[in-house]
Amino acid sequence: MPPRSQPANFILLLKTHKLTVFLTFPNTSTVADVKKDAFEALTSSVLENPEPNPEVMDDDSEEWKVPKVASVDDFELARAAKGQGRTTGRYEKLDPNAQLKSVVVNWESILVQFKAGDGSLLPVKVSIPPISPEDYEDPSTQKGKRKADE
Repeated sequence: MPPRSQPANFILLLKTHKLTVFLTFPNTSTVADVKKDAFEALTSSVLENPEPNPEVMDDDSEEWKVPKVASVDDFELARAAKGQGRTTGRYEKLDPNAQLKSVVVNWESILVQFKAGDGSLLPVKVSIPPISPEDYEDPSTQKGKRKADE
């Protein structure tokens, strides 16, 4: 069976800290086009509004505050590097001139990597919570393949 063709329009999830923004683009758009829309989202007044439910705010809310950006040069877009079908904890910077269909797939998460004052890239900071409490598995209770068979 031939591989499934990619759709004409991609839905991408722009993620940073505890923020997710859904963006749609034709698959022939460039990463630079996505970066322009990402800049608009990161400078939106929505990020300046106070938390509507202060009673549910985390104690570490300042740590998870999205940094302010002044231009598209203040951040880069990246994607999670994968090895053997799993994410490796590393991130690959996306080439701004590349077409989306050559670097990402539909519904892929695009991560924001902010720059420090000296222009160096800061580590990616993103929180991806489980969909529901039932989906969360405590890593200390997981058994390896060999242990499960024994």
